[in-house]
Amino acid sequence: MAEPSGLFRSADEYDDEQEEAPRRALPIKRIAIVCAALAGVALLVSGIVYGPTVFQVLQQSDTELRSPDQVGSFTLDKSDDAKSTAEYVRDAIASEVNLDASVGLIYKDQTNSVILVAGTARVWKPEDSLKDAFTVMADDSGGVRDLRDVPAGDLGGIMRCGVTTTQDGDLPVCGWADNGSVGVALLPGRQPADAAKAFLDLRQAVEHRS
Repeated sequence: MAEPSGLFRSADEYDDEQEEAPRRALPIKRIAIVCAALAGVALLVSGIVYGPTVFQVLQQSDTELRSPDQVGSFTLDKSDDAKSTAEYVRDAIASEVNLDASVGLIYKDQTNSVILVAGTARVWKPEDSLKDAFTVMADDSGGVRDLRDVPAGDLGGIMRCGVTTTQDGDLPVCGWADNGSVGVALLPGRQPADAAKAFLDLRQAVEHRS
């Protein structure tokens, strides 16, 4: 009686199938190894690119703001009108830049007043946050032009000054941003170089790290 075709396999055919199985599985192992290697490279690159930023954000997360009564020739204006104006600007900037805690202060010397707004947060992109703060501060004046980098002092980060146009003429605007805070100020009655120096003095008096 003839055996049904295809129902029985010879020992040689069975051995051939056993040898082919590992060969079919081999590409899958290679793919897994390559994927794992690529994931490791991606993780390494991410660590190299973002590691310093994460470290700086964590390092500057303890930034706090103070409101000293006196900063050089400036005296803190505690009048109701000054507080109302400063708080209005502060709320607008804090909302746009997503600040966790913020202050709005007006300092005055013998001739002019300075509106200063500063806030703390985990700032991942200081340059973008500073740009947003400038936009809000000079929204009614057509923006800030002629921006330039100025010395940021020991607190680091970036600090820039520019000019915005108002009904009374050009008005200096300065701002700072690091991985723990953002601040911006209007400094009327000053030349750009004087405005940058005055703003640095104010920043160093207001921003502190533990």
